[in-house]
Amino acid sequence: MPMHHPPDSAGGADLARGETPLPALLTAKETQALLWSFKGKTSWEIARIQNCSESTINFHFSNIRRKLSVTSRSAALLKAIELGFINVASTDAGGAHEPD
Repeated sequence: MPMHHPPDSAGGADLARGETPLPALLTAKETQALLWSFKGKTSWEIARIQNCSESTINFHFSNIRRKLSVTSRSAALLKAIELGFINVASTDAGGAHEPD
């Protein structure tokens, strides 16, 4: 399964030279779940959109929190924005099906 990373991260960092480790890599499904959560969707709604169970979405968020070293979904969203996983400027906060 392909892994996604921020566009400005450099690969092959040599940790022995004291360089900082690369940010966590998220799967496509984890990234999608974060994007839907950023748009205000609940786990139940994301599960319906992605055609899977709510438990699967909660599992994705558990993995996201672990990979980003945070303890909440809100903190995961903030860190994902900071690391470049979510581009706030190009993300429409409302869904296409929602009226203005």
